[in-house]
Amino acid sequence: MKDLVKKTTADKRFWAVLYILMALLGIVSVYEGIANGMVWSQDFQYDAAAALAGGYDPYDISMGKSEIPDIPNLQGFYDYYEGLGTPQKMEANQFPSLLYILTGYTLIPYNAARILWLITNLLCTAVIIWLLRKTFMASVDEKLYPVFMLLMLAGTPWRNQLGVGQHTLFAVAFFLGAVYVSETGENPGTGALAAGEGEASGKRSPVRTVASGLLLSLSYLKYTVTAPMALYFIYKRRWREFVISLVPHAILTGAAAATLGESYISMLTKPLKVASALAAEGSIDIGVLTHGSGAGLAVTVCVMGFIFAVALLLPPGNDELFISLAVILCLVMTYHRTYDFFIMIIVFGYFATGRMKAAEIIYLITTLAFFFVLRVFHENAISLTVSGAMYYACAISFIVIVLDKIKQGLKGSRNG
Repeated sequence: MKDLVKKTTADKRFWAVLYILMALLGIVSVYEGIANGMVWSQDFQYDAAAALAGGYDPYDISMGKSEIPDIPNLQGFYDYYEGLGTPQKMEANQFPSLLYILTGYTLIPYNAARILWLITNLLCTAVIIWLLRKTFMASVDEKLYPVFMLLMLAGTPWRNQLGVGQHTLFAVAFFLGAVYVSETGENPGTGALAAGEGEASGKRSPVRTVASGLLLSLSYLKYTVTAPMALYFIYKRRWREFVISLVPHAILTGAAAATLGESYISMLTKPLKVASALAAEGSIDIGVLTHGSGAGLAVTVCVMGFIFAVALLLPPGNDELFISLAVILCLVMTYHRTYDFFIMIIVFGYFATGRMKAAEIIYLITTLAFFFVLRVFHENAISLTVSGAMYYACAISFIVIVLDKIKQGLKGSRNG
């Protein structure tokens, strides 16, 4: 069997057919994603950002405590969706500092802003494809890398991400940018770069440190994805970048509190109250399994604490393993619909290092299920249950291997 596989993959015709097939699937998906994004993009949160930029409290509006303000651009937003027969309700589940990131888009009418956001997401997709090759998927075979990227584009999650105007493409692009800027020019490790090398040599550039921190700060626009992934900077002992990434949000939260006449704490709790209404509406995450109860929040806190502990204890040289764990767990520890699952592609960077090869086939099948099969079955209960079971099996396998790596590292340090 192995000889047959080697013979097949050595044939140039095999790769030609594979590239053509994946390219056709990718082109159709990109076309449909753009077409949907030009019409819909309803998750953009233009309305919440416009309200905040205009000095109105989007959280009170979302919770029905105040009326929608009479802002021309905002009225254009609601009129647009009324015309489509899909009236929108404000759901400001983003922290004010994150809504401020979208301020520039709210300065123009929604019809133009929607197209500009679509273009932004397309550019972010290009950035992701470019930077994954330079960071967490650097070990992927040069023939396979285009296949993985076309697989991502062809999958339903990426297409829906573009169509509904979600923020994950933006967030992941800036996260990868933060990693790349932080690590460029240092000694390579296993795909991303060696832990602590810059700090140890004293050659870290202050400009790169600040730039990386600011890029990381922008990546929090989809914090339910990138907050767990950002702990990669703790794993790499890049404390300064991590701290810098929090500073703009601390300042902007204070600015929002002063503008709206609210307390600082309320600017942190109000978005969470709005977000809690969606806790049970995800796909396979903990919130769905616990029906949005307080137990789900407790599990989320525990999982985040676990990733943080891994960041502190996992030995250096396991960059792809850490980011794979963060990617897999972030998609189930908080509310997520399947449009966020396009980031599953990042985990193939770990398999490319030659480890956990037996699990690669199971993970590939799971990825294909989320990218294609769920759409066929319209994400019904059975398809989600089966796909979710495979996903959690993959998650458990990564947890086991991470714990084993930590155990080996602690044993080695004691023996040393």
